[in-house]
Amino acid sequence: MAVDHERRAAMQRAVAALPLWPREVFILHAVDGLDYAAIAARLGIGIDEVEARFAEAICRIARILPSDEA
Repeated sequence: MAVDHERRAAMQRAVAALPLWPREVFILHAVDGLDYAAIAARLGIGIDEVEARFAEAICRIARILPSDEA
């Protein structure tokens, strides 16, 4: 459907607009399905930093997407 395509495109734009580190963590978790421990090990950072970066990504995406898209 056109609406689904538009929503997917809006989400892709929102993710692309993220700064590097929040975007990397978001993709590794939400798209690739890695847990926080695996992401932390891969990126050489602590789990608390993974949590912070993922939270930042979610907040930024929520601000970018129209309210009915989030």
